[in-house]
Amino acid sequence: MKPRQAVRVVLLDSNRQVAIINVQKFGYYKIPGGGIEAGETLIMTAKREVKEETGYKCKIITELGHSETSIPGWSMLDISDGFLAQAIGKKQAPKLEEYEQARKFTLEWFSSLELAAKYINTHKISAPSHP
Repeated sequence: MKPRQAVRVVLLDSNRQVAIINVQKFGYYKIPGGGIEAGETLIMTAKREVKEETGYKCKIITELGHSETSIPGWSMLDISDGFLAQAIGKKQAPKLEEYEQARKFTLEWFSSLELAAKYINTHKISAPSHP
């Protein structure tokens, strides 16, 4: 099974709202995050992915943990490290990759972590996304 290392970020704004990415094309929600690029630390990746997907710079508050999940359909082992972060500064335009644009990534803010988690858990992936 091929390993894929990534980060996931729970991003809060100044009102303690939670940033969630709506992947409109496939009808699911996810928190910001993605794969680690050569030479990056986990924190560098977390900050880059937040800026690319949300348009915000962020300050990492704390680590949330580490998980390893087997994804049999892709013959992949997803290795993820989670972070809690605070959005800082003014929002700029996200720098979405081509596949993210094609999947129609849009940023939405949820009033609580519980509500954000509910959306993520009840809106499952309906088609394969970019691993």
